[in-house]
Amino acid sequence: MSVLKKYGVLADFSALEDAQLDRLIKAAVSARSAQDMTFATWCEQLLGPGQRVPIARFDKAVAGQTRMHTLADGRELAVGIKSLERQHQAAFKEAQRLQAEAESSRSQLSQVPARAEPCATVRLLRDWYADTTRPLHRLLWEIKEIEGQLFEQQGQVNRDYRTQLIQTVVQALGSLEPLGFASEVELRDDSPSDDRAPPLVLHRSRPLDEGESTSFEFVVEGIQVDVLSGVSEYLVLGQSYPAVDKQDRFNCYVRVAVDRRNGLSDDELSHLSCFLYKLFETMARSTDRRPRGALREQVILCLLLSCTAPCMPVRLQLPELHRLQDTSYSGSATHVSDTATEDPNLSAGKIVEYLLRVLRASSIY
Repeated sequence: MSVLKKYGVLADFSALEDAQLDRLIKAAVSARSAQDMTFATWCEQLLGPGQRVPIARFDKAVAGQTRMHTLADGRELAVGIKSLERQHQAAFKEAQRLQAEAESSRSQLSQVPARAEPCATVRLLRDWYADTTRPLHRLLWEIKEIEGQLFEQQGQVNRDYRTQLIQTVVQALGSLEPLGFASEVELRDDSPSDDRAPPLVLHRSRPLDEGESTSFEFVVEGIQVDVLSGVSEYLVLGQSYPAVDKQDRFNCYVRVAVDRRNGLSDDELSHLSCFLYKLFETMARSTDRRPRGALREQVILCLLLSCTAPCMPVRLQLPELHRLQDTSYSGSATHVSDTATEDPNLSAGKIVEYLLRVLRASSIY
Protein backbone atom coordinates (compact mmCIF):
# COMPACT_ATOMS: atom_id res chain seq x y z
CA MET A 1 0.00 0.00 0.00
CA SER A 2 2.92 2.37 0.67
CA VAL A 3 3.91 2.02 -2.99
CA LEU A 4 0.50 3.23 -4.18
CA LYS A 5 0.65 6.20 -1.84
CA LYS A 6 4.17 7.21 -2.85
CA TYR A 7 3.49 7.20 -6.57
CA GLY A 8 -0.06 8.55 -6.36
CA VAL A 9 -1.60 5.45 -7.85
CA LEU A 10 -5.02 3.91 -7.09
CA ALA A 11 -5.50 0.16 -7.61
CA ASP A 12 -8.84 -1.60 -8.08
CA PHE A 13 -8.91 -4.82 -6.01
CA SER A 14 -12.65 -5.45 -6.36
CA ALA A 15 -12.20 -8.52 -8.57
CA LEU A 16 -9.91 -10.36 -6.14
CA GLU A 17 -11.00 -13.40 -4.17
CA ASP A 18 -10.89 -13.59 -0.37
CA ALA A 19 -7.70 -15.66 -0.35
CA GLN A 20 -5.96 -13.09 -2.57
CA LEU A 21 -7.18 -10.24 -0.38
CA ASP A 22 -5.78 -12.00 2.71
CA ARG A 23 -2.46 -12.38 0.92
CA LEU A 24 -2.52 -8.70 -0.09
CA ILE A 25 -3.13 -7.59 3.51
CA LYS A 26 -0.29 -9.68 4.86
CA ALA A 27 2.18 -8.90 2.05
CA ALA A 28 5.03 -6.49 2.77
CA VAL A 29 6.71 -4.78 -0.22
CA SER A 30 8.34 -1.50 0.74
CA ALA A 31 8.46 1.55 -1.55
CA ARG A 32 12.24 1.26 -1.74
CA SER A 33 12.06 -2.39 -2.81
CA ALA A 34 9.38 -1.62 -5.38
CA GLN A 35 11.08 1.30 -7.13
CA ASP A 36 13.10 -0.98 -9.43
CA MET A 37 10.30 -3.50 -9.96
CA THR A 38 8.17 -3.71 -13.05
CA PHE A 39 4.41 -3.45 -12.62
CA ALA A 40 4.07 -7.20 -13.38
CA THR A 41 6.69 -8.13 -10.78
CA TRP A 42 5.00 -5.93 -8.17
CA CYS A 43 1.58 -7.56 -8.81
CA GLU A 44 2.95 -11.09 -8.67
CA GLN A 45 4.86 -10.31 -5.48
CA LEU A 46 1.62 -9.22 -3.81
CA LEU A 47 -1.03 -11.40 -5.46
CA GLY A 48 0.71 -14.41 -7.00
CA PRO A 49 1.87 -15.52 -10.46
CA GLY A 50 0.04 -14.06 -13.43
CA GLN A 51 -2.11 -11.64 -11.42
CA ARG A 52 -2.83 -8.03 -12.52
CA VAL A 53 -5.12 -5.28 -11.21
CA PRO A 54 -6.44 -2.10 -12.86
CA ILE A 55 -4.81 1.14 -11.71
CA ALA A 56 -5.46 4.89 -12.09
CA ARG A 57 -2.64 7.46 -12.31
CA PHE A 58 -3.00 11.23 -11.75
CA ASP A 59 -0.74 14.05 -12.96
CA LYS A 60 0.34 16.65 -10.39
CA ALA A 61 0.11 19.48 -12.92
CA VAL A 62 -2.70 19.98 -15.42
CA ALA A 63 -1.93 21.58 -18.79
CA GLY A 64 -3.60 24.95 -19.35
CA GLN A 65 -5.25 23.90 -22.59
CA THR A 66 -7.09 20.98 -20.93
CA ARG A 67 -10.87 21.39 -21.24
CA MET A 68 -12.94 21.44 -18.04
CA HIS A 69 -15.24 18.58 -18.97
CA THR A 70 -12.17 16.36 -19.41
CA LEU A 71 -11.07 17.24 -15.88
CA ALA A 72 -14.55 16.40 -14.63
CA ASP A 73 -14.44 12.99 -16.24
CA GLY A 74 -11.15 12.23 -14.54
CA ARG A 75 -12.41 13.57 -11.21
CA GLU A 76 -15.49 11.34 -11.33
CA LEU A 77 -13.25 8.34 -12.07
CA ALA A 78 -10.97 9.20 -9.17
CA VAL A 79 -13.91 9.68 -6.80
CA GLY A 80 -15.38 6.34 -7.87
CA ILE A 81 -12.11 4.49 -7.39
CA LYS A 82 -11.48 6.07 -3.99
CA SER A 83 -15.01 5.11 -2.93
CA LEU A 84 -14.29 1.51 -3.93
CA GLU A 85 -11.04 1.65 -1.99
CA ARG A 86 -12.90 2.73 1.17
CA GLN A 87 -15.33 -0.15 0.68
CA HIS A 88 -12.47 -2.59 0.26
CA GLN A 89 -10.76 -1.27 3.37
CA ALA A 90 -13.99 -1.79 5.32
CA ALA A 91 -14.27 -5.32 3.93
CA PHE A 92 -10.66 -6.02 4.88
CA LYS A 93 -11.27 -4.91 8.45
CA GLU A 94 -14.42 -7.02 8.69
CA ALA A 95 -12.53 -10.06 7.33
CA GLN A 96 -9.77 -9.49 9.87
CA ARG A 97 -12.36 -9.31 12.68
CA LEU A 98 -14.03 -12.54 11.59
CA GLN A 99 -10.66 -14.25 11.30
CA ALA A 100 -9.73 -13.16 14.82
CA GLU A 101 -13.05 -14.51 16.14
CA ALA A 102 -12.49 -17.84 14.35
CA GLU A 103 -9.00 -18.18 15.80
CA SER A 104 -10.34 -17.38 19.27
CA SER A 105 -13.03 -20.06 18.88
CA ARG A 106 -10.46 -22.64 17.75
CA SER A 107 -8.32 -21.79 20.77
CA GLN A 108 -11.26 -22.34 23.12
CA LEU A 109 -12.19 -25.63 21.45
CA SER A 110 -8.63 -26.89 21.79
CA GLN A 111 -8.94 -26.47 25.56
CA VAL A 112 -12.03 -28.71 25.73
CA PRO A 113 -10.95 -32.33 26.34
CA ALA A 114 -11.94 -34.37 23.31
CA ARG A 115 -13.14 -37.95 23.62
CA ALA A 116 -10.19 -40.13 22.79
CA GLU A 117 -10.54 -42.43 19.82
CA PRO A 118 -10.22 -46.09 20.74
CA CYS A 119 -6.85 -47.64 19.97
CA ALA A 120 -6.52 -50.36 17.35
CA THR A 121 -6.46 -53.14 19.96
CA VAL A 122 -9.73 -51.88 21.47
CA ARG A 123 -11.41 -52.07 18.07
CA LEU A 124 -10.03 -55.56 17.50
CA LEU A 125 -11.23 -56.66 20.94
CA ARG A 126 -14.70 -55.38 20.06
CA ASP A 127 -14.64 -57.61 16.96
CA TRP A 128 -13.39 -60.50 19.10
CA TYR A 129 -16.42 -60.23 21.40
CA ALA A 130 -18.73 -60.24 18.38
CA ASP A 131 -17.07 -63.33 16.85
CA THR A 132 -17.03 -65.21 20.17
CA THR A 133 -20.66 -64.55 21.08
CA ARG A 134 -22.07 -65.28 17.62
CA PRO A 135 -22.31 -69.08 18.24
CA LEU A 136 -23.67 -68.38 21.74
CA HIS A 137 -26.58 -66.47 20.22
CA ARG A 138 -27.36 -69.47 18.06
CA LEU A 139 -27.12 -71.91 20.97
CA LEU A 140 -29.42 -69.81 23.14
CA TRP A 141 -32.22 -70.32 20.64
CA GLU A 142 -31.63 -74.08 20.54
CA ILE A 143 -31.35 -74.88 24.26
CA LYS A 144 -34.71 -76.13 25.51
CA GLU A 145 -35.55 -77.76 28.80
CA ILE A 146 -36.72 -81.41 28.79
CA GLU A 147 -39.34 -82.03 31.42
CA GLY A 148 -39.43 -85.10 33.59
CA GLN A 149 -36.66 -87.38 34.78
CA LEU A 150 -35.19 -88.33 31.41
CA PHE A 151 -31.70 -87.26 32.42
CA GLU A 152 -30.02 -89.60 29.98
CA GLN A 153 -31.94 -88.15 27.04
CA GLN A 154 -31.26 -84.62 28.28
CA GLY A 155 -27.58 -85.36 28.65
CA GLN A 156 -27.38 -86.92 25.20
CA VAL A 157 -28.54 -83.71 23.57
CA ASN A 158 -26.31 -81.65 25.88
CA ARG A 159 -23.39 -83.44 24.29
CA ASP A 160 -24.11 -81.60 21.02
CA TYR A 161 -24.07 -78.25 22.83
CA ARG A 162 -20.92 -79.24 24.65
CA THR A 163 -19.05 -79.91 21.42
CA GLN A 164 -19.96 -76.48 20.07
CA LEU A 165 -19.07 -74.72 23.32
CA ILE A 166 -15.65 -76.37 23.59
CA GLN A 167 -14.93 -75.36 20.01
CA THR A 168 -16.02 -71.78 20.81
CA VAL A 169 -13.73 -71.64 23.87
CA VAL A 170 -10.68 -72.93 21.99
CA GLN A 171 -11.23 -70.59 19.03
CA ALA A 172 -11.72 -67.62 21.38
CA LEU A 173 -8.37 -68.25 23.08
CA GLY A 174 -6.59 -68.60 19.75
CA SER A 175 -8.16 -65.39 18.42
CA LEU A 176 -6.86 -63.44 21.43
CA GLU A 177 -3.23 -64.18 20.60
CA PRO A 178 -2.89 -61.62 17.74
CA LEU A 179 -4.15 -58.98 20.22
CA GLY A 180 -1.19 -59.54 22.56
CA PHE A 181 -2.61 -62.28 24.79
CA ALA A 182 -1.12 -65.62 25.76
CA SER A 183 -3.22 -68.17 27.62
CA GLU A 184 -2.78 -71.57 29.22
CA VAL A 185 -5.66 -73.86 30.14
CA GLU A 186 -5.11 -77.00 32.16
CA LEU A 187 -7.58 -79.57 33.48
CA ARG A 188 -6.48 -81.10 36.79
CA ASP A 189 -7.78 -83.88 38.92
CA ASP A 190 -7.65 -82.34 42.40
CA SER A 191 -9.12 -85.33 44.20
CA PRO A 192 -7.25 -86.48 47.34
CA SER A 193 -6.69 -90.00 45.99
CA ASP A 194 -3.20 -91.22 45.10
CA ASP A 195 -4.17 -92.42 41.61
CA ARG A 196 -5.16 -89.03 40.30
CA ALA A 197 -5.33 -88.55 36.55
CA PRO A 198 -2.46 -86.55 35.00
CA PRO A 199 -3.20 -82.92 34.14
CA LEU A 200 -4.40 -82.24 30.62
CA VAL A 201 -3.40 -79.08 28.73
CA LEU A 202 -6.33 -77.87 26.64
CA HIS A 203 -4.56 -74.77 25.29
CA ARG A 204 -1.11 -73.25 25.59
CA SER A 205 0.05 -70.11 23.77
CA ARG A 206 3.59 -69.02 23.13
CA PRO A 207 4.72 -67.19 26.31
CA LEU A 208 5.08 -63.41 26.38
CA ASP A 209 7.99 -61.37 27.65
CA GLU A 210 7.41 -61.20 31.41
CA GLY A 211 8.89 -57.72 31.66
CA GLU A 212 6.22 -56.32 29.34
CA SER A 213 3.20 -58.33 30.50
CA THR A 214 0.70 -58.73 33.29
CA SER A 215 -1.74 -61.58 33.86
CA PHE A 216 -4.96 -62.73 35.46
CA GLU A 217 -6.06 -66.25 36.34
CA PHE A 218 -9.02 -68.16 37.70
CA VAL A 219 -10.26 -71.68 38.38
CA VAL A 220 -13.58 -73.19 37.28
CA GLU A 221 -14.31 -76.12 39.57
CA GLY A 222 -16.39 -79.27 39.34
CA ILE A 223 -16.07 -80.20 35.68
CA GLN A 224 -17.44 -83.67 35.05
CA VAL A 225 -15.56 -86.37 33.24
CA ASP A 226 -17.79 -86.29 30.14
CA VAL A 227 -16.29 -82.92 29.23
CA LEU A 228 -12.91 -84.63 28.81
CA SER A 229 -14.19 -86.70 25.92
CA GLY A 230 -15.27 -83.51 24.19
CA VAL A 231 -11.90 -81.80 24.61
CA SER A 232 -9.80 -84.80 23.61
CA GLU A 233 -9.35 -83.63 19.99
CA TYR A 234 -8.11 -80.23 21.19
CA LEU A 235 -5.49 -81.48 23.63
CA VAL A 236 -1.91 -80.35 23.10
CA LEU A 237 0.08 -82.89 21.07
CA GLY A 238 1.50 -85.81 23.02
CA GLN A 239 -1.46 -86.10 25.40
CA SER A 240 -4.25 -88.63 25.43
CA TYR A 241 -7.63 -88.87 27.08
CA PRO A 242 -7.08 -90.74 30.38
CA ALA A 243 -9.20 -93.58 31.69
CA VAL A 244 -10.90 -92.07 34.76
CA ASP A 245 -13.88 -92.86 36.96
CA LYS A 246 -17.16 -91.17 36.02
CA GLN A 247 -17.47 -89.85 39.55
CA ASP A 248 -14.23 -87.89 39.33
CA ARG A 249 -14.34 -84.12 39.01
CA PHE A 250 -11.74 -81.89 37.39
CA ASN A 251 -10.86 -78.26 37.94
CA CYS A 252 -10.05 -76.02 35.00
CA TYR A 253 -7.09 -73.69 35.64
CA VAL A 254 -6.93 -70.71 33.32
CA ARG A 255 -4.09 -68.19 33.17
CA VAL A 256 -4.07 -65.32 30.67
CA ALA A 257 -1.01 -63.10 30.17
CA VAL A 258 -1.41 -59.69 28.53
CA ASP A 259 1.17 -57.60 26.69
CA ARG A 260 0.75 -54.14 28.27
CA ARG A 261 1.96 -52.49 25.08
CA ASN A 262 -1.40 -53.28 23.45
CA GLY A 263 -2.89 -50.25 25.23
CA LEU A 264 -5.81 -51.96 26.99
CA SER A 265 -6.91 -50.45 30.30
CA ASP A 266 -7.25 -52.28 33.62
CA ASP A 267 -11.02 -51.88 33.29
CA GLU A 268 -10.92 -53.64 29.91
CA LEU A 269 -8.84 -56.54 31.24
CA SER A 270 -10.96 -56.92 34.38
CA HIS A 271 -14.13 -57.12 32.29
CA LEU A 272 -12.49 -59.60 29.92
CA SER A 273 -11.56 -61.89 32.83
CA CYS A 274 -15.22 -61.93 33.95
CA PHE A 275 -16.36 -62.78 30.43
CA LEU A 276 -13.84 -65.60 30.04
CA TYR A 277 -14.84 -67.05 33.40
CA LYS A 278 -18.48 -67.25 32.33
CA LEU A 279 -17.44 -68.65 28.96
CA PHE A 280 -15.60 -71.52 30.66
CA GLU A 281 -18.58 -72.03 32.94
CA THR A 282 -20.78 -72.64 29.91
CA MET A 283 -18.47 -75.52 29.07
CA ALA A 284 -18.70 -76.84 32.64
CA ARG A 285 -22.52 -76.57 32.68
CA SER A 286 -22.88 -78.47 29.40
CA THR A 287 -22.09 -81.82 31.05
CA ASP A 288 -24.55 -84.71 31.11
CA ARG A 289 -27.29 -84.90 33.72
CA ARG A 290 -27.23 -81.16 34.24
CA PRO A 291 -30.44 -79.13 34.06
CA ARG A 292 -30.37 -77.02 30.94
CA GLY A 293 -31.44 -73.96 32.88
CA ALA A 294 -27.91 -73.72 34.34
CA LEU A 295 -26.37 -73.88 30.86
CA ARG A 296 -28.83 -71.34 29.51
CA GLU A 297 -28.06 -68.94 32.38
CA GLN A 298 -24.31 -68.95 31.69
CA VAL A 299 -24.85 -68.36 27.97
CA ILE A 300 -27.09 -65.37 28.73
CA LEU A 301 -24.55 -63.92 31.17
CA CYS A 302 -21.82 -64.19 28.53
CA LEU A 303 -23.97 -62.26 26.08
CA LEU A 304 -24.72 -59.54 28.65
CA LEU A 305 -21.05 -59.17 29.54
CA SER A 306 -20.11 -58.80 25.90
CA CYS A 307 -22.63 -55.95 25.49
CA THR A 308 -21.25 -53.97 28.46
CA ALA A 309 -17.53 -54.42 27.73
CA PRO A 310 -15.56 -51.11 27.87
CA CYS A 311 -14.59 -51.45 24.20
CA MET A 312 -18.23 -51.38 23.07
CA PRO A 313 -19.56 -48.11 21.56
CA VAL A 314 -22.13 -47.59 24.31
CA ARG A 315 -19.44 -47.81 26.98
CA LEU A 316 -16.98 -45.59 25.08
CA GLN A 317 -19.61 -42.85 25.34
CA LEU A 318 -19.68 -43.23 29.14
CA PRO A 319 -16.06 -42.80 30.30
CA GLU A 320 -17.22 -41.67 33.75
CA LEU A 321 -19.16 -44.90 34.42
CA HIS A 322 -17.61 -47.06 37.13
CA ARG A 323 -16.24 -50.54 36.50
CA LEU A 324 -18.27 -53.72 36.43
CA GLN A 325 -16.37 -55.03 39.45
CA ASP A 326 -17.32 -51.94 41.47
CA THR A 327 -21.05 -52.34 40.91
CA SER A 328 -23.09 -52.57 44.10
CA TYR A 329 -26.74 -53.26 44.64
CA SER A 330 -29.17 -50.41 45.20
CA GLY A 331 -29.22 -49.35 48.83
CA SER A 332 -25.86 -50.90 49.69
CA ALA A 333 -22.62 -49.03 50.28
CA THR A 334 -20.39 -48.37 47.30
CA HIS A 335 -17.75 -51.03 46.98
CA VAL A 336 -14.34 -50.33 45.49
CA SER A 337 -12.60 -53.46 44.28
CA ASP A 338 -8.98 -54.32 44.72
CA THR A 339 -7.83 -55.18 41.19
CA ALA A 340 -5.11 -57.44 42.56
CA THR A 341 -7.54 -59.75 44.40
CA GLU A 342 -10.91 -59.30 42.67
CA ASP A 343 -12.88 -62.41 41.77
CA PRO A 344 -13.97 -62.76 38.11
CA ASN A 345 -16.84 -65.03 39.15
CA LEU A 346 -19.54 -62.39 39.44
CA SER A 347 -23.13 -63.11 40.39
CA ALA A 348 -25.92 -62.91 37.85
CA GLY A 349 -27.46 -60.08 39.88
CA LYS A 350 -24.35 -57.90 39.60
CA ILE A 351 -24.04 -58.49 35.85
CA VAL A 352 -27.69 -57.61 35.23
CA GLU A 353 -27.47 -54.58 37.54
CA TYR A 354 -24.49 -53.29 35.60
CA LEU A 355 -26.32 -53.73 32.29
CA LEU A 356 -29.26 -51.69 33.63
CA ARG A 357 -26.93 -48.91 34.77
CA VAL A 358 -25.26 -48.76 31.37
CA LEU A 359 -28.66 -48.52 29.70
CA ARG A 360 -29.86 -45.80 32.07
CA ALA A 361 -26.67 -43.78 31.64
CA SER A 362 -26.93 -43.96 27.86
CA SER A 363 -30.62 -42.90 27.89
CA ILE A 364 -31.63 -46.12 26.17
CA TYR A 365 -33.45 -47.59 29.16
